[in-house]
Amino acid sequence: MKYKKLLALIIIVAVAAVCYFFFSGSREKAASTTPAMTARVQRGNLTVSVKASGAIQPYELHELLPRSGGKVEKIYVKAGDRVKKGDPLLVLSNEETDISLQKAKINVSQQKTALDEALSALENTEVRSPDKGLVKEITVRKGESVTKGAVVARLQLNPGKTLVRAPFNGHQIKYIKPGQKAQVLFLDSLFTTEGVVKEVEERGAVQPSGAVFYYATVEISGDYYIEGEETPVDVSIFTQNGTEQSLESVPLEPPELVDVKAEASGTVKEIYVKENAVVDEGGRILSISSEEVDRNVENARQSLEQAQLDYQLRLRQKEQLTYTAPFDGTIVEVNASEGEELVQSGSQESRDPLIIVADYSKMKVVVSVDELDAIKIKPGMPAKITSDALPDKTWEGTVEHVAEIGTVQNDVSTFDVTVVTKPIEELRAGMTVNVEIVMETKENALMVPVSAVRQMNGKSYVVLAEKNPSTRQNGNSRQNLKEVKTGISNSEYIEILEGLNEGDLVLLTSGTGRAAGTTERYRMRPPGMFMGPTGPGR
Repeated sequence: MKYKKLLALIIIVAVAAVCYFFFSGSREKAASTTPAMTARVQRGNLTVSVKASGAIQPYELHELLPRSGGKVEKIYVKAGDRVKKGDPLLVLSNEETDISLQKAKINVSQQKTALDEALSALENTEVRSPDKGLVKEITVRKGESVTKGAVVARLQLNPGKTLVRAPFNGHQIKYIKPGQKAQVLFLDSLFTTEGVVKEVEERGAVQPSGAVFYYATVEISGDYYIEGEETPVDVSIFTQNGTEQSLESVPLEPPELVDVKAEASGTVKEIYVKENAVVDEGGRILSISSEEVDRNVENARQSLEQAQLDYQLRLRQKEQLTYTAPFDGTIVEVNASEGEELVQSGSQESRDPLIIVADYSKMKVVVSVDELDAIKIKPGMPAKITSDALPDKTWEGTVEHVAEIGTVQNDVSTFDVTVVTKPIEELRAGMTVNVEIVMETKENALMVPVSAVRQMNGKSYVVLAEKNPSTRQNGNSRQNLKEVKTGISNSEYIEILEGLNEGDLVLLTSGTGRAAGTTERYRMRPPGMFMGPTGPGR
């Protein structure tokens, strides 16, 4: 029994050995007869690009949604019309908006009036001379409190002038006119001086004797009036009828004094003139500080500003009833009719747009690219646009914008890239297109297939093919490992900067090659032997 089990075990081992040597020899024979894949180092144009797809769209698309309720008064456009930026498209009417605007306008007018009054009161805190005159008296001091209407100064009008009011009869007065020359005789000193007729009274004054006197006022230069004394004079006026003599002598008229009163209550802040000084009409005499007046001015200014802001708001609401084109473009849809009532709704999203405007002067495609490619893409880079619907057509485009913020989905970040192109008549908005963004192109570059380059220990290598493929060494093809310096690459080819010449023959990996930029670890063997990712070549 033991011999039978031993015999069975020997037979199983023998069969296994025969199978192993049979299949092993078959693989070696197949490997020795399968030709190695090779490629020539060549020159050509090498392009590095990113490919993605997206929908072709108008450069701009704007939906005009209802901004408020109202009645559609007028529609100026229809689908297909071309419009310019700012052109009116549709107008609504809203009675409530019109009333609110009118109220706001009236309020602004009222607040302006209130501010003018407050500023007038502020201006009145500056006490000014009503006429040219001599300051005879300042009745207040700096820092003193005054009330509105209080006399703060007395002013003598027409300083340096003296008036004489002389009587004439009805016959004489007919020939006396303002501006005529006159002569005044001072009876106490027999001094004479010239004067000018300033005023002629047309209504006579009945005297106790029953006579009627008509008075003419003559102005002479000089301050001849002495307070408390009467200085009699005779007046002669030179008329076209001759010299007219006053009916009797008269005293000099006292100078005209005017009380200057405060127009506001407060405290005397500053006095600008001294007594016996001459001031011109409108000249400053003193100023009054009034907290109430200052407060009223500030309140009036704020009330006006608030009224103006409210008016601007109401005006903007009125302007929003007119819908205008946001840019030059084409009307895509009109979803309203004249006379239609639009009801104010709380949700903008539930409303259909009144009008849709599109800008077809350019087209755009927004595509998503991986973060590794996004950092290489810059505005201005060229792009090629194709469509599966028109496989023989290609359109040129340009990168306009790369999104600053990406979108993360399944731990992968992508960034939107906007590519613009000229109008494409063959394509309709919304159709899917393919976009190839050209990041870099080199002409007449020395290059090999990507699968020819191996990465070992951070360096790039190729295997030079044996010129005589029949040459054998220890049952293996002689392979020469050559270090190279690489440049740009795409999914098919990689640029060779140093280490190879045009026409050199290199081996390609068969299913084990990696794209340039990936890393494989290799161990160096003595010349003639090459260790690949899975072990030594056989």
